[in-house]
Amino acid sequence: MALAPLTFTGISSFSDDFQVILERSVSIASLPARALEQEQTGLLSRKMAAAELRTAVADLAASLRQLGRLSQGGALTASSSSFAVQASAGAGAAPGLYRITNITSLATQAVARTAAGFASLDAGPVSGGGGAVELVVGGESRTLALEPGQDNLAGLRDAINASGMGVTASILDAGSGPERYYLSITANETGERAIELRQTPGDAGSNLLTVISGGSDAQFELNGVAMRSASNTITGAVAGVTLELKATLGPGQTADVRVRPSAAGVAGALQSFVTAYNKLVEKLDAQTGERRGALQGESFVQDLKAALREITGYRGTGPRGSLFELGVSIGSDGVMTFDGSVVQGLAESEIPAVFALLGDGRTGLSALEGRLSQHSDPLTGSLAAFIQNLDRADQRLTDQINAIYERVSATRLTLVARLQAADTMLARLEGQKTMLNA
Repeated sequence: MALAPLTFTGISSFSDDFQVILERSVSIASLPARALEQEQTGLLSRKMAAAELRTAVADLAASLRQLGRLSQGGALTASSSSFAVQASAGAGAAPGLYRITNITSLATQAVARTAAGFASLDAGPVSGGGGAVELVVGGESRTLALEPGQDNLAGLRDAINASGMGVTASILDAGSGPERYYLSITANETGERAIELRQTPGDAGSNLLTVISGGSDAQFELNGVAMRSASNTITGAVAGVTLELKATLGPGQTADVRVRPSAAGVAGALQSFVTAYNKLVEKLDAQTGERRGALQGESFVQDLKAALREITGYRGTGPRGSLFELGVSIGSDGVMTFDGSVVQGLAESEIPAVFALLGDGRTGLSALEGRLSQHSDPLTGSLAAFIQNLDRADQRLTDQINAIYERVSATRLTLVARLQAADTMLARLEGQKTMLNA
């Protein structure tokens, strides 16, 4: 806490001199606090540098984890031989061929409407006289209470939409005729399900609806195994692969979904790795050598430099045994570059060798992620502990500075009182001198 400036107001001719005495005394008494403030500024610089370094280390660790996921579906692509099926591969997918045949039906929504029309939106009652109707959707039922002002077509629509039964009601207008308005109910999701609207709860014979579409499940065969799904998006049939059914397939028609390694996925992950590597190199270089950054001499700086040497020096056992055989290179300035055309030009049969080099997080290059995480982990990492120590030191300095300024403030008040007393005495003496001179 800094002291607010204080102007000494005197009545003698020495008041300006007293102001100088006051300012100099306060300045001298504040010297210890100012020294601590400079130390605190240095702590802040170290904390900011450590936080930036931790972010750069975490980004590189994340890029290594991503490289380790490539062999587990992170760099696979899925393609289909037919417009009737679309496919995409994700985590957990494995290379393979999946043949889809006999798509006899697609999943559709159930639709129903009132069998009879209504003269107006507010004509009623629509219930059987008890002020309630029963909505049945796929075997689940719910009684909907209709207040006297809501026991009409519009109120029934609103009650259905507020029921949370997974359907949406709307009103159709035929445009003419004494009973031109109809209530239409559509299931929010695809799949086979019955929809009823019973005018009298519990009485199946009082159903007001006629079925337009009962909804349907998607039915198909996957590698000869019969499959059925309430949705056209199939996520569980093949691990890590999402199938999207778009059209039916007749007898003899097939859709071959092929999951294979993707060079593009490997290239993208390697480019992210190179970008993160260069960012960390930049942060480390700013702390060593002639620049002598705020973290100069800290042990984790040298350990991180050693970790980078391990990463760039890693050698595998396969035909693609190092990063440099994947288009990665390092200039004399330590900056890493990546030529994506090298990976893009690899044959599909060579991609498994790349996966072997990169590993799966426990083996290969990606296993070195642990060398970085021991510094970047937000809870247990060395950089997190370093920042916490700086925070504690900063708080101690803040407490000491505040204590010093509190003492200086008390001393200043005492000094001001004494100077004011002296100023008053001097003013009295000056008045007496004036009288004597007269």
